[in-house]
Amino acid sequence: MTCKSLLVFFAACAVSFSAAAQSTPSLSLSSLGPDAAAGEAALRRALLSQVASEEEVEKALSFMPDVVADVNGAKITKQQIIDLLLSKKISQQVLALTPESTLRVYMKEYVDQQIDTEILRQKAKEAGFIPSEKLVKTQFEDSIKRLPADVTEELKDQLKSRGLTLDEYCDEIAKEPDIQANASIAAYESKTFIDKAEKAVTDETVEKFYRENQQKFVVPENVTVAHILIQCEPVSALDSKEEKEIKAKADKLAKEQIDGIYDELVKNPGNFDKLAQEKSNCPSGKRDNGKLPPFDKDGETLDGAGLLDPDFTAAAFKLANPGDFTKPVHTQFGYHIIKLLKKDPKGYLPLDKVKQEIRDFLVDKTVSEEIQAMIKEERAKGGIKVYDFTPAKAAEKSSAAK
Repeated sequence: MTCKSLLVFFAACAVSFSAAAQSTPSLSLSSLGPDAAAGEAALRRALLSQVASEEEVEKALSFMPDVVADVNGAKITKQQIIDLLLSKKISQQVLALTPESTLRVYMKEYVDQQIDTEILRQKAKEAGFIPSEKLVKTQFEDSIKRLPADVTEELKDQLKSRGLTLDEYCDEIAKEPDIQANASIAAYESKTFIDKAEKAVTDETVEKFYRENQQKFVVPENVTVAHILIQCEPVSALDSKEEKEIKAKADKLAKEQIDGIYDELVKNPGNFDKLAQEKSNCPSGKRDNGKLPPFDKDGETLDGAGLLDPDFTAAAFKLANPGDFTKPVHTQFGYHIIKLLKKDPKGYLPLDKVKQEIRDFLVDKTVSEEIQAMIKEERAKGGIKVYDFTPAKAAEKSSAAK
């Protein structure tokens, strides 16, 4: 099973555990805006976090008929669309502010997606892939084996916060009809499309794509650094006089501490790792002697984790040779001493490093094209009825294609 089929399968499961995932801010990544903008953003997030109720969603979709489509005798209902929106945890604010004309267009897209899914379910059943708990469990166990160890551990931690083990979670989702249906689709796609596509994508195909798409594999000039951080909060315009005084004192102490560390490094540069482990307030200190992911001149990390502080980035790129370190640098997070570990010029990812990624991409692309062609053919047979609600007055019409 390729990464595409795994993603299709896990997409069906994601809603069940997404609420357990907690996002924690990274000290070295992402930038904070001005206080006013931050306050406005916090308010916006609070409003967006208010999830719409089933009654509110149903009211917003009052323009839809109870049955929105018929796929070879299988009815797709408005309630299915409502359930889909509820699973996505759409916010009250988004629902309230979206004009009905726009909602009609969006819901038409949702209905089309449901029609495509129903076609795939029917084709899977015709091919003998019947939804069952056993099928879900088999695919789940296979998928877990193929996941990187760190991703598996993260999933276990998320489930642990809900009081579940992997086995218990598997038993839980295996009982859900929608997930059983998606498992049957994944099995059908694997047997009908994926195996064929994997044979069609040869080493020569991969190398040809690599040569013809060199711009996709550019690696910008980048640096890898380690840092020691003495954290302190920046003074805010919204702070009271007392809060400003407290922060000013904390800032002074942090500056004195980082200056002391810098003086020690000037005398003994080889102590950087030891000081990072013992003194740094950044988790990277104890974890990896202060080492951070490589990043480019814009502060964007090559692993896609996010953006570093602009002042931090500028100071890091001024370092010339591995082992050089900066004087204390002040950022929104506090005071840093940055040590250059490696500086790489602009280049290209070697084929060996991206070969599997290219292969997966080409297989997924081939599979997607084949599936869309099959769906188009099924729609052209005329067994699909779509109840058109995009105009103000809904009217039944027969639709052979999108």
